[in-house]
Amino acid sequence: MIHGHRDWNCDEPFPLWDPDVPFPDPEEMQDLDIVTHVTVEEAVPGGYHYLHESSIAFHRGALWLCWANHRTAEVNVRDELIRGTVSTDGGFTWRDAETWVEASEGHGESFNHPVLHEDNGTLLGYFTRWDEGRPGVEIFTLDDDSGRWESTGARIPGFLPFRPPLKMRDGNWIMGGELFWYEAAVAISEGDNLTSWETVQLPRPEELKLVFPETALMDLGDRMIAICRPHEASRAPVSMSCDCGRTWAALKYSNYPLCASQPYCGRLSTGQHYLITCDAKDGRALISIAVTDPGGDRFRRVWKIRHQQYPRRRLFGGWGDGSMVGQTTEWSYPAAIEHDGNLYVSMTRGKEDCVLSIIPVRVIGVG
Repeated sequence: MIHGHRDWNCDEPFPLWDPDVPFPDPEEMQDLDIVTHVTVEEAVPGGYHYLHESSIAFHRGALWLCWANHRTAEVNVRDELIRGTVSTDGGFTWRDAETWVEASEGHGESFNHPVLHEDNGTLLGYFTRWDEGRPGVEIFTLDDDSGRWESTGARIPGFLPFRPPLKMRDGNWIMGGELFWYEAAVAISEGDNLTSWETVQLPRPEELKLVFPETALMDLGDRMIAICRPHEASRAPVSMSCDCGRTWAALKYSNYPLCASQPYCGRLSTGQHYLITCDAKDGRALISIAVTDPGGDRFRRVWKIRHQQYPRRRLFGGWGDGSMVGQTTEWSYPAAIEHDGNLYVSMTRGKEDCVLSIIPVRVIGVG
């Protein structure tokens, strides 16, 4: 059953989660029947101690996975760079990581928040570039012959992306993200030109404050639902567009429990939508995946992907003062792609390692 404007215009929280199904507490949430966990990249002494914001794509028979690195700390605005690796055996083993893009090559002052997207045989990188403390996307393409990333020269000023481009019914593509750190936003392409984009800020009431409103997108065909990271709240803020992202309803809270961490949304080949989030009660110690029925628009089943606080952080020192070393870990900032019957979910562990969970699509089927 499809639910539309009546849910939006009422005073109740928007029913992103099926109200007829109790959302389980962390202790009661089911584990996946089958899942394979792979460590892709670990922080080591003398290497990169900070790792965050992974992205994954399938290109030319291989999985490509990248992330942001810094030698010691989460800095964002300077000295971070994009590094990545490749797997040719379905994600079980990975090549040694290499630097893909860095500021020393003459681009800005820092690179992070990468998004990978494969389009008709071309692998594109939407990499957040920082100039004088302000972000914006610089768009790169992979030269398959040399293995080097080459800038197209195209930019999306002020925008930080959090999902690969998604094609809409009007022929344009859309990415969810944010404008700087305080406003939820989307970027919309000029048709199939994936180097030409305009941004649209999502409206919000003054009382709904946002910080890092990293935005996921749920495409329901006749409308788009934006799902944001909350601030000082334990439910996901959402917005709705019925005109392919050009205009949006004012953000309001949904009934979906979510801590202050980035959500990630997509659609499976089964027709189910999935939503990967960190738990409102256990925070980033629990990362889970929820699904709708095939063709449905409300999430109604949820499973744990990872639920643990260990291993303790070994090297990542926060802002350079050592404050994070020895603290319990987290599982956060997921990205995902379906390929060959599996959903590949990459994420960061403790903001110092990159890990991958391989989930057979059949084990998250409902309906």
